Amino acid sequence: MRPLRRHATTLILVALAAAAAVALLVLDRGSVSTDEAERRKKHLIEAWRPDEITELTVTMAAPGAPRTARLTRGEVDDAGQRPWNVEIDGQRYPADEPTVDQLLGTLEFATAERRVSAEASDPAALGLASPRLSIALAMGPRRERLLLGGGSPTPPGAVYAEVAGRGVFVITKQLASALDVAPDRFRSRSFVPYVAAELSGLTLDGDGGSRRFSRAPWGGGRGAGFRFAEGSPEGSGVRVSAPALDLVLSALGRMQAEDFLSEEEAQQAAASGGPRVTLTLEPSDPAAKRGVIDVGGACPGRPDHVVAARREPARAVACVPASVLEPLTEEASRFVDHALVAAPLDEVAEVKLAAGERSLELARAGGEWHLRAPQDRPVPTETGRALVQAILDVRATRLLPGASDLAALGLASPRTTLRVVSTPPGAVAEGEPQERIETLEIGAEQAGVVHVRRLEDGAIAEIPALAAGALLPSEVSLRSMKVFDFTPDQVIALRIERPGLVQRLRRTGEGAWRLVEPTGEGLAADSGLADELAELLAGLQAERWIAEDAGPSYGLGAPRLVVEAELDPAPEPGGGSTGAATRAARVALGARAGAGSFARAGDGAAVFVAPPALEAAAGRLLLRRDVFLVPPHEIARVTLAPRGAKPVVIERSPEGFTIAGAAVQASAAALAASVRDALADLRAESAVALGEPERHHGLSPPRLRVTVELSRPQAAPGEESAAVPPRAPTGSFTIAIGAGDAFRGTNVVYARRDGVRAVYAIAQSRVRPLLEAAGIAGD
Repeated sequence: MRPLRRHATTLILVALAAAAAVALLVLDRGSVSTDEAERRKKHLIEAWRPDEITELTVTMAAPGAPRTARLTRGEVDDAGQRPWNVEIDGQRYPADEPTVDQLLGTLEFATAERRVSAEASDPAALGLASPRLSIALAMGPRRERLLLGGGSPTPPGAVYAEVAGRGVFVITKQLASALDVAPDRFRSRSFVPYVAAELSGLTLDGDGGSRRFSRAPWGGGRGAGFRFAEGSPEGSGVRVSAPALDLVLSALGRMQAEDFLSEEEAQQAAASGGPRVTLTLEPSDPAAKRGVIDVGGACPGRPDHVVAARREPARAVACVPASVLEPLTEEASRFVDHALVAAPLDEVAEVKLAAGERSLELARAGGEWHLRAPQDRPVPTETGRALVQAILDVRATRLLPGASDLAALGLASPRTTLRVVSTPPGAVAEGEPQERIETLEIGAEQAGVVHVRRLEDGAIAEIPALAAGALLPSEVSLRSMKVFDFTPDQVIALRIERPGLVQRLRRTGEGAWRLVEPTGEGLAADSGLADELAELLAGLQAERWIAEDAGPSYGLGAPRLVVEAELDPAPEPGGGSTGAATRAARVALGARAGAGSFARAGDGAAVFVAPPALEAAAGRLLLRRDVFLVPPHEIARVTLAPRGAKPVVIERSPEGFTIAGAAVQASAAALAASVRDALADLRAESAVALGEPERHHGLSPPRLRVTVELSRPQAAPGEESAAVPPRAPTGSFTIAIGAGDAFRGTNVVYARRDGVRAVYAIAQSRVRPLLEAAGIAGD
């Protein structure tokens, strides 16, 4: 006991010192240090310690009674955040975090324009006895209170503000506006109680019928992880289309409350039109309540919004954007997944096709692809992507009931099995990415169709036999995408054959193109179109390789289009000719394959899909498109003769072009100039027919004849330069404008000019000035 007694005095002194330090620390927390006071001497709030802020109360004067929003900070959540909650009119809600953060930021940096002297600080005179806004802040042991009163004479729009314990100040109009936050704005705009990841099920009732979805065992992000719920007419467990359901989930994310409605306002809105859709959300957490939301009906004062009434788990009524309704009212059939494989390309990690002893196995590491079977070798990135994309692009024309007779559908002993392994983002189990495995069984061809069973959901898909080629193991699918290996300038001749028409063009010594076939008055080759086709052939890339043999179903027995390019012999390394025979490149296009076409190159039997650009370039007449162009300086007179109406004559004069006999020369000159400019820009989109026009061209008779008289003599027939359009030898020619139509996505009119035995399509925008000048623009 003696040692203890000897040190007792020391221990007591240490304890007293510690207690004093704790007391000093607690008392000091509420005080402002000299440094802090100096640093914030211009700020309204003397001290700012954001980590200690626990409560914020905003009271706003309102007719009848003030409205108050009391904000309190919660405990740290799983995300390491301390969320705010708000209490308004006795009801507690999650707070709108950005609005709270914005107000706190404004308070932190709020400064005064000037201080009001104590003698002039009469609360009643300055509007502070009954303030329009009161903000109270709890920050550790400190309590701050800010009041906004009436307007100050200077600066314009300024407001008196009182800070408890510090005095009265004048603040700017901008600061007062930033502090003036209505209590309702602190309420969270989020209206839907659960996000997609928290849902085990989702039901839509109303417009579009009843659509019930439930979480599927295969997982996947957002809409990829759902199937039709048990008892659905579409089939229990049938996979839901991820893109279609993603639109619904995105609509839920956009269902933000613009304005909250009172119950009286909600009843008035309901009387004007009831809800169109009822949304039921089933949370994955068994302890959580379901969410029920009625959507539809006019929102008061907001024509681009609709009413959303949340019945569960907590009652609320708000105006939400009307755009949320469209995906919520889609019929159930729009949600059926007709893709054989659901995984997107960027998530696919492995693909294995097996048919008996034949197999093809491809795996990806990062952005590179590697063939595992039948050989072990790397595969070009574009080739690997094309093979996988071809599989992903196969879609069912319809789905059959899962209980169908497998033997009758050729699925009792499938001819091929496809296995696709993918890694959905965010799917993690025990720290490792979770794999999704999709297996397909492919049956034999039956009457032009093939049946495929998706083991993931048991659905049986019916696909066209042509599409099944992508599901068969064939090394042809791993060929290089490059079909030909030559340069465009090696092409010296082109031959394009389609039923009823052969076109032949040959390159001249100057590099231009000469039309060999067809022949006819005024016909000449368009060098730009020929160059474009030569370039496409030289760089031709297969979209994907399909099959080793061109079976009859690919339409290559009688091709729709055959394109041949005659090539210069390859030059010797040191220059000069090798003396080798002229080479040729040939491609035949058969049946359509989506936007492209099934094709075969040269004498090879392998089938690939050619891009649509090849047919677009080779499937048109390669005739020059500038036959209607007229240089303005060559025009002497233009006569516009509408069908059944008086002609309009435009003449050149020393002052420029004008309309003959026009009363108002200023407007007539502008109209005449528009005709002049239109003739200089009258390039056709393409020639569309040879010889005489057909009835649908609307050229017999035309709705407008344009006669152009030229100011200089023209070349005799057959002497036209390749650089200028062929013209009539009389010094004038006529353009006939016919019916309107659409040509390759462009609104056009059919047109023809004398001296050229072809019908052309010209964009309507180029012809419009001529029609307007003739008074038939709306015809």
